[in-house]
Amino acid sequence: MKYIYERTAKYSKLGALFSLIIYTAIIFIFRDIIWKDFETHFIIGFIIFMLYGISFYFQNAAEKLPNEQKVDSQLYSIEFPFKELNFQRDVSLIPRSYLISSTGERLYKIEPSKEHSISRLLTACAIFKRGLFFSITYNLKTMDENIVCQFTIKNKIKFMQLKIYENTKSHISTVVLPLFSIKNRAVFFNANNEKILQVEAKSMYGDIDVDDINGKRLATYRFGISPYATHPAFEVQAMNVHVKLAQDLTHAEKLTFAALFYYWTGNQ
Repeated sequence: MKYIYERTAKYSKLGALFSLIIYTAIIFIFRDIIWKDFETHFIIGFIIFMLYGISFYFQNAAEKLPNEQKVDSQLYSIEFPFKELNFQRDVSLIPRSYLISSTGERLYKIEPSKEHSISRLLTACAIFKRGLFFSITYNLKTMDENIVCQFTIKNKIKFMQLKIYENTKSHISTVVLPLFSIKNRAVFFNANNEKILQVEAKSMYGDIDVDDINGKRLATYRFGISPYATHPAFEVQAMNVHVKLAQDLTHAEKLTFAALFYYWTGNQ
């Protein structure tokens, strides 16, 4: 979280400086028109003040945290030994999210695949990153850049399709989702295209409990104060995206849930 807080502080400060420079130039060029427009001056000044305030707030939070330790690449490897997922968005033009540990260290990252350079660049626009207009491939990677899995989001006209592949690029599962729905819903298929699971959110606001056909709880999703919100790394984060997985999920199921919940939450 220290890394994310520092980047948030950095880009908030840059945004404030950029806004100040641009607005000063506009005043100089159009001084006869807007010099006495005190309402606009107040609004822009307030925005700049808020950006500086955000920068100071997150920089102060970052300074309270110890430097991130190097992630154990043998423990947090392509085997993906996860029982909980905590998604945190990075501050970047190209969408990037991290899976964060309970103490705030970055363990894995999710970002558009560099193999598809054009679609990767277009994900900088929010309307493109969900795969509505053309397919988008994301990589789930370790912090030392080893690919754990890939998943492709594609609009199939009648529904959205999420196909998950292992690091060897072998297909392991497919998730089918409605184009538009008040509640999050999904149908799971295995590598042989056999239906294995159907999921629906309990409410339109988010809480999701995923059970199999026998009623066994496979995963839970909560948007709010995470179970470790009292840790200093999360004290400035009022809300977190937290997913808890069942103990005995297979490797393929863990990867499928990671991709699905990223689509539902981390990619917002």
